[in-house]
Amino acid sequence: MTISTEIKFNIYNPVITYEHRAAYDMVLSQLHEIFPICNQGKCKALEVTDDPQKQKQINDLMEKVEFISDSLITITKVFFDQLYRAKESSSQSIAHSMAKITIDMIERNLLERTCDVRWWALEKSFWECVEISNLLNSGAAKKSTVKITPDSAVNSDKKLIESSLANLVTIACTRLEDIRSSYTLYRDLVLVDMSGKVIATANIDRREKLLGFNISEEVWFKEALKTIDGTEYFVQDFSKSKLEENGSLIYSTAIRDKGDEKGEVIGVLGVLFDFQGECQIVLNDSLPKDKNGETLDGWFSFFTNNQGRVICSSDQDFIPPGLVPHVPKSHRTLRNKGDFKFSTAVFCGINCLIVSHKSEGFDDYDGLEWTSHLVLPVASMFERHIENKEFGITPKELMNSHLIPEINRQTFQEIQRNTDKGDIQLISINGIVLATDLGKSGKSFMPIFDQITKTGSSTTGKMELLLSEMSSDMLNQTLKALVNLSKQAIELIDRNLFERAADVRWWSSDFVFCEALKNTETENYDAVSKRLAVINSSYSMYRDLVIVDSNGRIVANSKLENRDKLKGVSVSDQSWFRQGMQISKSVQFGVQDVCNSDLESEKTSLIYSGGILENGQRVGKALGVLGIFFDWEALAHPILEGCVPRIDNNIVEGGASFFTNTDHQIIASTDEEYFTTGNQVAIPTANLTLKEGESTAGMFLANGKKYIIGSTKTKGYREYRGLEWTAHVVRSID
Repeated sequence: MTISTEIKFNIYNPVITYEHRAAYDMVLSQLHEIFPICNQGKCKALEVTDDPQKQKQINDLMEKVEFISDSLITITKVFFDQLYRAKESSSQSIAHSMAKITIDMIERNLLERTCDVRWWALEKSFWECVEISNLLNSGAAKKSTVKITPDSAVNSDKKLIESSLANLVTIACTRLEDIRSSYTLYRDLVLVDMSGKVIATANIDRREKLLGFNISEEVWFKEALKTIDGTEYFVQDFSKSKLEENGSLIYSTAIRDKGDEKGEVIGVLGVLFDFQGECQIVLNDSLPKDKNGETLDGWFSFFTNNQGRVICSSDQDFIPPGLVPHVPKSHRTLRNKGDFKFSTAVFCGINCLIVSHKSEGFDDYDGLEWTSHLVLPVASMFERHIENKEFGITPKELMNSHLIPEINRQTFQEIQRNTDKGDIQLISINGIVLATDLGKSGKSFMPIFDQITKTGSSTTGKMELLLSEMSSDMLNQTLKALVNLSKQAIELIDRNLFERAADVRWWSSDFVFCEALKNTETENYDAVSKRLAVINSSYSMYRDLVIVDSNGRIVANSKLENRDKLKGVSVSDQSWFRQGMQISKSVQFGVQDVCNSDLESEKTSLIYSGGILENGQRVGKALGVLGIFFDWEALAHPILEGCVPRIDNNIVEGGASFFTNTDHQIIASTDEEYFTTGNQVAIPTANLTLKEGESTAGMFLANGKKYIIGSTKTKGYREYRGLEWTAHVVRSID
């Protein structure tokens, strides 16, 4: 083995722990003591014998001991250096993963906002309300065809129009409230006519202040008016708005005549995303906590916009929004999607590692060119684990495992060769035999060889303890990383499924669906299918959406290519339908866990359902059910792939991640060969019996290999309680 002379982490590097420095000093002190003993042996050889051959034999033995001691001194320095390099590399990979997943969480969330605003803008009550408001604004829009009263047309006197508008505003506000109650991510939703006047809002606490408020100069309003059709939207990056005292992230799109995607622009819908609230959850959840649940000192997470200014942080007092953070400029000027950067710098008076990752967007959503930053104390990368878990793995097994980088394994093997007690003991035994051959005069060599044996044994013993401790540290650092990855996987899936639960509750209240189930003419169901198709085109994460009547018969669906197959099919025996028919409140929903479904040709289905209540009311009897077939594989696999353990952005050998349901069956996996969907896996009982929100690590045997594993059980997200799934991330030792 060639020993590198470039030592980055020498023993006097501040990151080297006191315990390791003391152990290093002790080992080297003992090794250096051997050299004068060997010199004494060489001198003694000249005193006790005149035989050149005997003298050479003794000198050869002494030189072998010196060679071993000298090699150990060099290798010990290399060993410490490589160990700390490995810890640094592993910590950087973990930190990079955290920064990347943090920005991914936000981007996936913002993708949903683009879907929401485009679909909601087609709501009938919204375009009717805007149309009448425009009519009152001195011809700001074309004349309306909306019926104002049963006996009045569009040219009725102003009082009747104002009365009709008041009624429509009440309906629009109610529908906006329903959206906000289903999607708790929004602080407010506002409906604006062509003059820029706010005519309806979702937030009842702010309604009196905002109704009639003019926002015609706001960028998000102007840009929404420019959208070409219903597939387009505008997002105003985090900035000031007259609608709120704090900074806002506003998505907007045009309200179009008659809710037609190609219709003339008649107004604007703006949705005010609870950006600070969501970001605080995402940023703080990514940081390690102490026993009291407080973020560890020196750890920070924050986002910057494309101008390099903070838009949200885990510590708003220390890293306030709107300012340029005290990180190297190169971290604030990442150019390309997915670029990342590592640096060390003083932050908060502490030497810290700073990791930055620029947004990659998600699917067809390009993102807002934000960058995620994670700051952690350099010392935390090299801290010792006080309560190490061994799981029955020997230090030797660990040091020869895939957990340890190849260069570290080579150094360990070199240390093993040079610290093998048998080598030094064999030299001492040979020396004693030689001394005995010298007779009485050879007895003077006995103390020398005894001392060599004693020093060698002490040194190698200490080295074994160091190897044991360091390999254990590496194991526990890796286990901690697996647990963190499993937390991120389950949090990502919970946040996404929260959206699915919100979608189905809101869509179920669409008046078109309710009317069709009351009046079951064919043309009504055709209108329903068209409506479903418009939804599905805005929300690409669904494979299909179906309407089912009270008898359990599918009467409409969104995908034309599935229509002949699904029309008239009975689903009365399926769980999602039965749950939907039991719903009596618009805030409720049903869900059928990941399973095989005859309704789809895909491998697995995940189906959410909502009750379509009489007259679209918030409380009432279910006339039928809306079922939404979620593209489970398309969501689950990217999340799991993003949480597979990596080093230098490459998946580690034997690394995999998967979700299990309440029956401990795998419902999605990155490794279909060894952790196959539909199978159960013999992971430790502790990893299968976690309580809500709990995490643990362990080791198990599978596929003829030893694996270590990190697991986290769902705790849900906001009001969504989750499906009691567990995320697992594994890495093979063998």
